Amino acid sequence: MTSDPPNAAPQAREQEIERAAQELGRLIQGADPERRDDLKELAFALIREELIRDAPSDAKVQGSAPAPFNPLGTGVLIFFLGAGLSFVFGPVGLALMFGGVLFVVWGALISWLKGSK
Repeated sequence: MTSDPPNAAPQAREQEIERAAQELGRLIQGADPERRDDLKELAFALIREELIRDAPSDAKVQGSAPAPFNPLGTGVLIFFLGAGLSFVFGPVGLALMFGGVLFVVWGALISWLKGSK
């Protein structure tokens, strides 16, 4: 098959995909009945492989460096978790609330220091 230029009209591309799917279906239906399932699985595997191989955006995302950690959001969640838990088991809940406050302060300091640079 020939490859279309990237600026081809979406409708023309959809029509070509439909035509290719009809051709593939016709070829599978024309095969021996005991081979049809194998051919279907082969077609699915080849399409999946082609889509995975041609996905450069996913490869770029996997190779990028992780974003720096800011504990501000985590601290808020831990604080509210500790507040809820303090009604059931006071010391653990209060300890979690204290830890959440520390995380919030730490995250606020990180944000403030990055913003002042």
